[in-house]
Amino acid sequence: NALLESNQQIIERARTQVGNLAHALKTPLSVITNEARDDPSPFARKVAEQAALMRDQVNHYLERARIAARVGIIGRVTPVLPVVEPLTRALERIHRDKGVAIRVECPDDAKFQGERQDLEEMLGNLLDNAAKWSRRHVELTVTVTQPTRGQPRRLVVLVEDDGPGLSAEQRAKIGKRGLRLDESKPGSGLGLSIVSDLAASYRGELALDASHRGGLAARLDLPAV
Repeated sequence: NALLESNQQIIERARTQVGNLAHALKTPLSVITNEARDDPSPFARKVAEQAALMRDQVNHYLERARIAARVGIIGRVTPVLPVVEPLTRALERIHRDKGVAIRVECPDDAKFQGERQDLEEMLGNLLDNAAKWSRRHVELTVTVTQPTRGQPRRLVVLVEDDGPGLSAEQRAKIGKRGLRLDESKPGSGLGLSIVSDLAASYRGELALDASHRGGLAARLDLPAV
């Protein structure tokens, strides 16, 4: 018990220090960025660019600290459909200019063993990414596997789009933190990295593959109730 308590205190101190450091860096980074933007020189543009990258990294590690603070709480149960429905309605409104339609197949009784906010963040990132790159159609399919000997019940979420898709090499690269393959789309490049980190914290995983619709297929494997 003493060892467990000591380990928990070490984790709490480390988490607090990460948060304090990240918060301490945000203000000077904002100052650097604002000053650089007022200077039209190439050097200033490079400073602003690198400061923006550092800000994204700070936000990433703040997010990791927040994740670590919540994950592992026993007994958290989140029904999936009440999370999916408002997300899909919101994204269809956001992307109504190109008429994006999101088709959902989800059992009424599907439940995620974890925090609602984490499920919202994972599904929100995947659906938003699919809607941005799709031509018009996005599919969200949720299945719950049956438990077998030594294997608990799992929640499998598949998000597919009919966009241009990615090569195997691009799929291998795109999950790397902050990497963006196309600067024409808005975002920091952290979305899929955050999804992957969140899934891993629940002993799950995110896998990318080619979709039967021609675009990207993102498969999220998570613990189910």
